[in-house]
Amino acid sequence: MSRPPAKMTARSARAAETRQRLIDTAITLFAENDYDKVGVGEISKTADVAHGLLFHYFGTKRGIYLEAMRSTAEAMARAFDGIPDATPDKQIRAALTAHLTYLREHRGLALRMVLGGRGADPEAWQVFENARTAALVAAAAMLGIDPHNDAIRLVGRTAVAAVDETSARWLEVESRFDVDVVVDMLVHLIAGCLRSVPFLDSTVDVDHAVSVLLGDSAPA
Repeated sequence: MSRPPAKMTARSARAAETRQRLIDTAITLFAENDYDKVGVGEISKTADVAHGLLFHYFGTKRGIYLEAMRSTAEAMARAFDGIPDATPDKQIRAALTAHLTYLREHRGLALRMVLGGRGADPEAWQVFENARTAALVAAAAMLGIDPHNDAIRLVGRTAVAAVDETSARWLEVESRFDVDVVVDMLVHLIAGCLRSVPFLDSTVDVDHAVSVLLGDSAPA
């Protein structure tokens, strides 16, 4: 009775390995080339996988592209796993450091797939938008501010856009500036964005959040 499940497990493991190999290959090819210049045949050949299996697992070229985007977003999220249990300012700095380090180690991928703009596929872009939203909510919680307040949401999105643009420009000059220096700049940039919230909503007090972010005080 135990042999069929064992065979199924081995078969499932091979299928999972083949599927992941296709995803990894697609990530590499889409990172190096525009979407229209990557063919399913090229993905299959480079992955050394039968052409039909790509369609079996993903249905279409767009299907594997979306899966490549999801896999990339998950890999970026895993880069935050090592963030220490520390004060909010140190956690945010650690998160920014992990983010920049991942982007630098996957430069082509970051510039083309992560920071390249909405492009022609809103659903693919939404994968990273969801990750950005989750990061904003987590950061707001650490700083003791309401992530659902309209002014904070607008300023938060502005800060995210600034971080993305800074990351892209930093990568384009081939990491001329050290990660720690860029992180320090980004922290002060975010603090500056926070200070603009009262211009939109005078009832919101951001002084404590800014102090926490800059490491000047502990959260209440």
